[in-house]
Amino acid sequence: MAYTREIDDFVMIQYIILYTMAKADRHMTYTQLNGLILGNLNIDFSTYQLALDNLEQIGQLYKFSFDELTTFYELLPEGKEANGFFEKEIPIYIREQIDEAIPPFFHEEEKKRSIRAELSPINPREFGAELGIYDKNLPLMNLFIYAGEREDANRMMKRFRENPEELYQRIVSFLMEEEKKDGENAENPLTSEP
Repeated sequence: MAYTREIDDFVMIQYIILYTMAKADRHMTYTQLNGLILGNLNIDFSTYQLALDNLEQIGQLYKFSFDELTTFYELLPEGKEANGFFEKEIPIYIREQIDEAIPPFFHEEEKKRSIRAELSPINPREFGAELGIYDKNLPLMNLFIYAGEREDANRMMKRFRENPEELYQRIVSFLMEEEKKDGENAENPLTSEP
């Protein structure tokens, strides 16, 4: 059963932030951290924000940015140590809620980033669809398809987003089949007669 009572204890919220960062074991954007904590627990936002700022000021979280749009948080060694000491202060029903929320949250995030479909204008009346499948930042497939009209490109992108695995499997199967056919028809230089 989900814990729905509002948490407004400043110290407890700090423990929850440290615990979430430690369990996620990665740096997180401000949006991700908010989504994990505020999306799963009933926490007073202003107290949460003060707790987050305090953890940064006392050197347990590091706040950084690569650009002006996205802020990241990283758990520092002091924060890991504090979490190890104070983790048990967080009631088990709150820890369990966080533990259960982390895997599906990041799985969905990875899935969203792994499938890319973008409209690519060629000129004012012609469009293409750029389709890609990625494993983290490693491109598994990049494909540009000329579509002609914008509606056709949008239809291609929609279909691709619905079932990218099928397209990927068909392309790989087709390419491997062709390779096998070429290999089967080629003469083996060691067994062929002059």
